[in-house]
Amino acid sequence: MPNTNRIISETRKAEKGKKAKVVKTPTEKIPGYETNIPEPKCRADLIKYWINLSLDDKTANKMLWITEGGAKVARMTDNLTCPVLDRPERYEYAPQVLCKEGILGSRGYWEMEYSGWVVIGVAYEGAGRRNKDGPCGLGENEESWGLGWSGSSYHAWHNGRITQIVELPRCSTIGVYVDQPVGVIDFYAVEDVIEGGERNGKKEVKLLKQFKSSLKEKMMPGLWVGTNSDCVIKKKEE
Repeated sequence: MPNTNRIISETRKAEKGKKAKVVKTPTEKIPGYETNIPEPKCRADLIKYWINLSLDDKTANKMLWITEGGAKVARMTDNLTCPVLDRPERYEYAPQVLCKEGILGSRGYWEMEYSGWVVIGVAYEGAGRRNKDGPCGLGENEESWGLGWSGSSYHAWHNGRITQIVELPRCSTIGVYVDQPVGVIDFYAVEDVIEGGERNGKKEVKLLKQFKSSLKEKMMPGLWVGTNSDCVIKKKEE
């Protein structure tokens, strides 16, 4: 069990220095954004903003294995690494991976099912990924946000600060909603609806943590994965 007194215990503390940004494409088409929309209150509201995601193996740390067409990431032991080429966009020490798709000038919602010690979150597209950039784990810096189950409670991280969430029990599926122009990041527990003591086939969400911030860049969904853990991107229900 990781030591939650640290933000992400397995991320190697990096030397301080000027942050080098990841190179981005010079122009990008921003979709239309409808203003004055009420904040989502239930899963049906959130699903309206569902986005399909796939993991970008070019960003994955060498300890992570990407399978199922980019839908699943797993980590075994530190001795078992994936034979990949080093790239400037790849996480050097943090056991993390980003998705190919991001959110800029729009809203987005997705769900991920995890097993073990996983931190689910988002980061700026230009957030540091190399040793020289300083702490790169989700929530360890001012350019990323993360939430995960510690073994006894949820913890949320941002800019090196930790928030313990003790009100809700563990749920294997986490939903994330981002409204980039407004500056909102919501983390939800996605649970089966129980009626008459039985599951009725429907699901609903409970808010775990909301962050409000000025989101200045494109937001990239991402994952931090502990040893003997995995996470799968959920598909939208038909």
